[in-house]
Amino acid sequence: MGKIIDLEKKVIIVTGAGSGIGRETSRVLGGEGATVVMLDISADGLAETAAISGENCHPIPIDLTDSNAVDSAVSDIIEKYGKLDGLVHCAGISSRKPLNVLSKEGFSKVMDINFYSFVELVKQCAKKKHINDGASIVVMSSISSIRGFKAKTEYCVSKAAVDAFVRCMALELADRKIRVNSVMAAEVLTPLAMKAREMNTSVGASDFIAPLGPSEPHEVANTIVFLLSDATKTITGTSLLIDGGACI
Repeated sequence: MGKIIDLEKKVIIVTGAGSGIGRETSRVLGGEGATVVMLDISADGLAETAAISGENCHPIPIDLTDSNAVDSAVSDIIEKYGKLDGLVHCAGISSRKPLNVLSKEGFSKVMDINFYSFVELVKQCAKKKHINDGASIVVMSSISSIRGFKAKTEYCVSKAAVDAFVRCMALELADRKIRVNSVMAAEVLTPLAMKAREMNTSVGASDFIAPLGPSEPHEVANTIVFLLSDATKTITGTSLLIDGGACI
């Protein structure tokens, strides 16, 4: 019997690879022998990730909210590394604002990176000439998709949109055996989470503590790698909880 998880020589794009969960996912995938193309707006962050992720990990600085840049980057990636076997979208921003300061502009900023950039990536990557049948697409979601939090409306809405899109794409790409899933996390100990804690304090809000506490980035990365692997050929359209029991 072979390895349960075998990603040797698989070509996988990881966004948000300059820090946090995206960085850890890139590191784990590189250790599994995958060819990892790492996307992030921070060139410095990507360089730090590349330094710990091995020679199979290749950084590409990019603004994911620029649809033309995404289109061009995906085409270049396919030409250089071959057709994709996976896509992981970890790029995202947080938001904490009370009702009286919510605005269309604020929603647009959060949606652009958390949701619309993922839509554009899937649109470009899912082309038959760009991705292999049987590939896997994974996006970072949050329990904010299904729970309400004080002064967190923009972020909650963006993650709810992500999970709705996952279910639709799972059906749309099923005829090619391409799986689409999200990982629905509670607090993960990343720089983004630490910044969110500061924002919570500034607006007088605090999130509850999960019974098992926050997750470490490597736990979430391992879950993403599991969903990318052929061990999960019939898991699709699912938002998998990794929340320390927060949603019990």
